[in-house]
Amino acid sequence: MFYRLRYYLTDYRVLAVIGIASAAALMYFGADGLRQIGVWALLLLVVALLVWAMVWGVRRVRARRAAKGLDQMVEGEAERAVANAQPATRADTEALRERMLEAVKAIKSSRIGVLKGKAALYELPWYVIIGNPAAGKSSAILNSGLKFPFEDNRSNVIQGIGGTRNCDWYFTTEGIVLDTAGRYSVSVEDRLEWLTFLDLLKKHRPRAPINGIIIAASIAELSGSKPEFAIELAKNLRQRVQEITERLEVFAPVYVVFTKADLIAGFTEFFRGLDPSERENVWGATLPFDPQAGGDALASFDRHFDELADGLKEMSLAQMAMQRGREVSPGLLALPLEFVGIKPALRTFVATLFEDNPYQFKPVFRGFYFTSALQEGNSVHYASERIGREFSLQGGARAAGSEPSGQTAHFLKDLFRKVVFADRQLVQQYSSPHQTRLRYAVFLGAVAALALVLGLWTWSYTTNRQLVANATKDLEQAVRVQNERVDLKSRIDALLLLQDRLEQVSRYREQRSVATRLGLYQGDRIEAKLLQEYFDGMRQVMLAPTGARIEAFLGEVVAQGDALAEPTRGEQAKEESLYQEASPTDTNDAYNALKTYLMLGNPERVERAHLGHQLTRFWRGWLDANRGQMSREDMARAAEKLMSFYVARADHPAWPRVDTRVSLISDARAALTQATRGEPAINRVFAQVKARAATRFPTITVNSLIGDERNKDAIAGSYAISGAFSRKAWEDYVKGAIDEAANTELSTTDWVLDTTEQSDLSLAGSPEHISRELATMYKQEYAQEWQKFLQGVSVAPFGSFDAAVTRMNSIGDPQNSPLRALLEAVNEQTVWDNPAAAAGGMDAAKGGFVAWFQRVILRRTPSSVSSQVDPETGRPATAPMGPIGKAFEGFARLVSKRDGAALIDSYFQTLGKLRSRLNAIRTEGEPGPGARRLMQDTLGNEGSELNAALALVDEQMLTGLDEGQRDALRPLLLRPLTETFAALVPPTEAEVNRVWAAQVYEPFRGRIGRQFPFDPGADVDAAPSDVAAIFGASGAIAAFNKETLGTLVLQRGNLLEARRWAGLGITLQPALVSGYGDWVSGQPGGAGAADTTIFEIQPQPAIGAVEFTLEIDGQVLRYRNTPPAWQTFQWPNPGAIPGVKLSAVTSDGRTVELVNAPGGNGLARMMELASAAHRDDSSTLTWEKEGVSVSVVMRITRRPGSGGGNSDWQRGLQLPATVAGATARSADAQDTEEGA
Repeated sequence: MFYRLRYYLTDYRVLAVIGIASAAALMYFGADGLRQIGVWALLLLVVALLVWAMVWGVRRVRARRAAKGLDQMVEGEAERAVANAQPATRADTEALRERMLEAVKAIKSSRIGVLKGKAALYELPWYVIIGNPAAGKSSAILNSGLKFPFEDNRSNVIQGIGGTRNCDWYFTTEGIVLDTAGRYSVSVEDRLEWLTFLDLLKKHRPRAPINGIIIAASIAELSGSKPEFAIELAKNLRQRVQEITERLEVFAPVYVVFTKADLIAGFTEFFRGLDPSERENVWGATLPFDPQAGGDALASFDRHFDELADGLKEMSLAQMAMQRGREVSPGLLALPLEFVGIKPALRTFVATLFEDNPYQFKPVFRGFYFTSALQEGNSVHYASERIGREFSLQGGARAAGSEPSGQTAHFLKDLFRKVVFADRQLVQQYSSPHQTRLRYAVFLGAVAALALVLGLWTWSYTTNRQLVANATKDLEQAVRVQNERVDLKSRIDALLLLQDRLEQVSRYREQRSVATRLGLYQGDRIEAKLLQEYFDGMRQVMLAPTGARIEAFLGEVVAQGDALAEPTRGEQAKEESLYQEASPTDTNDAYNALKTYLMLGNPERVERAHLGHQLTRFWRGWLDANRGQMSREDMARAAEKLMSFYVARADHPAWPRVDTRVSLISDARAALTQATRGEPAINRVFAQVKARAATRFPTITVNSLIGDERNKDAIAGSYAISGAFSRKAWEDYVKGAIDEAANTELSTTDWVLDTTEQSDLSLAGSPEHISRELATMYKQEYAQEWQKFLQGVSVAPFGSFDAAVTRMNSIGDPQNSPLRALLEAVNEQTVWDNPAAAAGGMDAAKGGFVAWFQRVILRRTPSSVSSQVDPETGRPATAPMGPIGKAFEGFARLVSKRDGAALIDSYFQTLGKLRSRLNAIRTEGEPGPGARRLMQDTLGNEGSELNAALALVDEQMLTGLDEGQRDALRPLLLRPLTETFAALVPPTEAEVNRVWAAQVYEPFRGRIGRQFPFDPGADVDAAPSDVAAIFGASGAIAAFNKETLGTLVLQRGNLLEARRWAGLGITLQPALVSGYGDWVSGQPGGAGAADTTIFEIQPQPAIGAVEFTLEIDGQVLRYRNTPPAWQTFQWPNPGAIPGVKLSAVTSDGRTVELVNAPGGNGLARMMELASAAHRDDSSTLTWEKEGVSVSVVMRITRRPGSGGGNSDWQRGLQLPATVAGATARSADAQDTEEGA
């Protein structure tokens, strides 16, 4: 059933009807919205019908041509056989030819010939029957009851000639059977002719060269011989089937016919009473035809054979019941037993014939059948003889006539007509790619045009409709994001939403997919609309404030024109930092600002690297002032993404531009021209070289050094370097441009100042001196740019523990770490000015006898390393280190190999150990216990990978570096460690809370928490032993502190304080800090805790600062404008130096000290300097100085002396459910945070 359904569904005619119906339905239901498509669909429908008619006609013509070719093949084989025959046998061969042609003519004159005409021979099914010569194949066919073209039964066997001269042909009106006697396998010549005949048959009947294979096997031979005979026979027959399958490239059903069933003892007596119609029936089993699944042939044989055996037993019993009281023929009892007795031999034959063989196609087992054509020969009595041997019975003489005799065919006629010939459509070609393409070429040609075009149009329409819907949703989402909100974050989020959709539309257009063609693409309209909204948003968020800032800056430049002066290189190198604001008295800053202003007004002048750098500079201040609670890193990342997209679209006609003020430009040009009139020519030439290099080489960013795929946002950067300051720029352009400028006169046209000047540097000194000066200027600025770049590099926050493990699997990979790639890339870009380090790296990369010979014997240094000749010895000497090499000597030390290993290798090996530790924690399932152990090991300095990495960085990697290099490298190297430790805190706090609940809270709540005095309304008093089990120096709380908290906390007396590592640690809830002294001492106030104040501080986003640090009696809170959290303090803090200090770091790198009050009264002094806003249970304290405003929310959880005079401290006491982690926020605290 499934096969027939699949057959009809894959038939080209059915698919054509489905395609036509689908097109008609599409035209009917979509007439209003798809009129244009409907017209084209109608045209395509007509074309499809014409193509279908052409295909049908071609198929009919090909079928007739194949039928004619088949006739010619048979006649040609006969003619060729006569021509090649020996003179002595030519007459017999001619007779055979005449007989074969007569048989073909008789077939054509039969009923099928009348219907099919000349194509009768082609339309008849062809079958091949193979088996041993004595297997009874001819008798089975001749006695099958089929209609042969000749009246005499003997003449129905036509001996083959030519390629089939060792075969017998059986022409019937219902099919053609070719009996391959197997002798062609003996002679090579006969075998080649036989294979040639098969090729011709395949050529003229390509779809079904044969319709099936009949394997005939004699039951007497199989059961009367040893098992080896059945196995060998099955292997030979399997080889013949394999040969036919390979040559004809078809899967034909295989019918196994067990002949001479009459030789089974009792067969004649058992079936003597059958009616003629019953003898025509089929005795056997037909199996499902599934070439793909194959199935278990042996299991199917066993199951159906047993069913046949059971049927014989039932028939035997029925016949004996009918003959009750009369003499019963022994055959009624013998046949069921003998039938079962022959099963092992037949089973061996079937198992070998259909066994799995990787080197052969598995035949498709269609069924097995038992037949009897003639009743002659000696019957076999295997079961009777076995029983006689087992029971020592004397066999009696067989009655006369017990041996089979007769000419009545049993179980043959319906086998051929209703089984074999009825399966003529089952043959299948096996699916080789070549044959599949050929087989479906016509089908694809007929249906492909309609299905493909309509499918593509439908897909394009659906895709574009979805694209329009998504763009509409994005616009609506952008509106909702900003609805009733005026903060910067909502506007940036809306712009990023539009930008993501614009990038998707741009990818569609660049990929030029089908969605962008076929006349339905809506991406251009969507892009225009989205760009309009995007540009409007960028005009408000970036262009307006940036343009106003640049105009204000240029106004200051004009106002302070007399003060314009370029700072000296030394001052510039010392004072410039990553976040330095532009100075209106700096000629370079003023010039760059004017250039940016002109670019914003004229997109044709845009230099993307310069524009991106300057927009960052003038936009950053406005962003810092308006970002609210948005973290600086998130803001910088979003701003960089927006700015990059905006600058990249500078060539768009609708690109928003600034309405420049002509008077301001003129005044700024005049001021700059006046200031640079006396500027040395060497400075003008240097600026020109930089400008030209910036346009020739791409901007350098973190992703350009690492690669987007490798980085995956693990390393972030907030600064981009002009392409002029790269190693490639120096080697490919700048070095040569400097040499050219030192030796020739240059004509400099400055479109920014609208001036043209001639620069002749020969007046400033010799070409060597000028070249050296220009190179020094370039290298100094080169070093400054890369130092700024490093200051802006940071490792992205890890977040959760799982995210930390994933990120450390990337960063901690010793070979593929993005951090390692960045460090090596920075070293590659800076080491070229450090000849000694460059030479060391080259020596490490280059080795062998040739390198040794060049260094030692020839005294040669690598060509890429600068070398000089020592005037005293006359030998080559390494050139001195340049400004870049000095500034980045620390990077060279990290990467260069010493004693076979580099420090960077040790660092990443240590990170690899930390990565393994984290993965081991994650594989435990619950990260809490492992995270707590790692935190305790780190805080206790006991075999922690974090401590090992920290010691490696501080004691080996940074040793001997100056402060500037340490400040650049240390945060970059320690950030993976601190982020990992920060990711350990939440699971550790959760684990601490779980242990607290299991060991302390649940036992307390389940017992004494419900008893007096802890529950004042209880009727049962808490037993002292139960109280001591929880409280006191030996209670569960004290044990919890010792065993669970351990090194996580620092205990001074009965006061607890969370230990810190790199400013990080768990957060102890106020209830534990304030009550611990009472709980473990067993008396109110603990031991000296009555004079201690416990309070919490929640930092708020600072104004004008990127971070601030608050230190109270050695307890440090460091806040970087991230989401605020409460932190617990105690005052006084025994064992620490008393005093309070509050300092903030501004966006330009300055440190502003707001409070510095040493001594025991420092906290009181800090409170006096603050402006306070009091609430019910908290106060908001604010300190302001030099444009910086820092605010915190403070709430006191225990005051000095609380509980000290109350002897009944247990009354009403309830322990907290959790002791670590952020506390639940009160409503006032939430209001305070929202207001901030």
